Amino acid sequence: MNQIFASEYFDTIFRYLPTYKDLHSCLLVNKRWASCAIPILWEAPFRVNDKYISSPKVIQTYLAFIPDSTFHKLGYNKRIGLSNSRPPFFNYPSFLKELTYDQFLNAVIAIDFSEDIIIELFKLLAKNDVRLRRLEIYNCLNNYPENLNRKGHLVLPHFYECTSVFSMLTYFNCSYRWPVQRIQLFNVIAKYCHNIKILKVSIYDKNEGIALEGLIRSQRNLKKFSLVNSNNFASFPIQALLNQKHSLGSLALEDMHHSPRLNSAKFFNYGICQLNSSAIDVLAQCKNVNKVKFKHCEGLNSSVFFPLANAFSNLTSLEYSYGTYDIYDSATPIRLLSDIIMTSCNTLKRIALDWYSEAKLDITQLVEIITQQVTKLEYLKIPLYTLEQLALIHRTHNQLRKLEINMNREINFYSALYLFANVPLKNLWFYFLQN
Repeated sequence: MNQIFASEYFDTIFRYLPTYKDLHSCLLVNKRWASCAIPILWEAPFRVNDKYISSPKVIQTYLAFIPDSTFHKLGYNKRIGLSNSRPPFFNYPSFLKELTYDQFLNAVIAIDFSEDIIIELFKLLAKNDVRLRRLEIYNCLNNYPENLNRKGHLVLPHFYECTSVFSMLTYFNCSYRWPVQRIQLFNVIAKYCHNIKILKVSIYDKNEGIALEGLIRSQRNLKKFSLVNSNNFASFPIQALLNQKHSLGSLALEDMHHSPRLNSAKFFNYGICQLNSSAIDVLAQCKNVNKVKFKHCEGLNSSVFFPLANAFSNLTSLEYSYGTYDIYDSATPIRLLSDIIMTSCNTLKRIALDWYSEAKLDITQLVEIITQQVTKLEYLKIPLYTLEQLALIHRTHNQLRKLEINMNREINFYSALYLFANVPLKNLWFYFLQN
């Protein structure tokens, strides 16, 4: 079998294995299988089965590639980390493709290394010609005591100096507020990377906004853009999306609100979603957007956002969510949501509406638009307040594959079940939640 298949076939097969445990089993077969499995395991060492972890053992392994002379130069009597008396079988740092900076820093701080060692680790990545395809730097330093925050501040600029590391990025998440500015990072990526497909960012001052504007304009084919927890300066980068209007397919606005209980970030900007009319006009020109998401955003009822109602005629997915069972949405943008759905009624396949309101909202017209105008709907999630609204939903079950309903307590639960008693379960998965 080893003689029949080339290494690239093993790589393809191994990437379809469901868990990392299966990949670890491949290491035990023979050296060739191991040489195909190791790069996959080490391209995202701070992520296991889609869960992010901070692993000091990864850092210890990386340190084995730093020569003794470097430790002596930094004032250490002996090397730290794994011994390099026997060189590792594989060049583990060279396989790195995905880096979650928070978890990387967590792992380093857990071992209590100095700033100099962290800087040497950055240099190690550049020396091994690492080309990241995914970089996430969010909630940076939020959970550390002040003395550890200081360590993080000191090393960040040295990470930016490793310019080659950023040249192949396709995914960049730099969201939520930092205790330091990110202008240098944005400028470096704008200069050396032009292939970002997915961008998730936050903005807090004018200079950051201008730097991010340059980053967006420098990209060739941006497909997904998310604006997270930003203030009014976010209009600068939004206007730069005009350069990406032919490629942009997904738009998200997230975490712009006044509720302290809706976030866990230490550095959080409390304020409503603030975009000027010029920024909204640019978004309205992005006609190829097919997915829109609003999550925990206040201020969408403003007339500034009305041009978005008729802007997207080819949406396949619309999401709106705000609050939890004890945090209420005081200004649900029913009109905006209704108009967006009506504009894309011939293409929408997924509608996820998930808000919690203290008052009983009149959404019958919204439900009528969904049930009578949307022709290709496959998934629907929605809060309902009356049995009449539930009956309207019932009429559309033939086209739905999945239905989730959050029912107001005024709806009799047994009446709701009776409505759907004859719906074949093999054709529709439905879920009722009553609050």
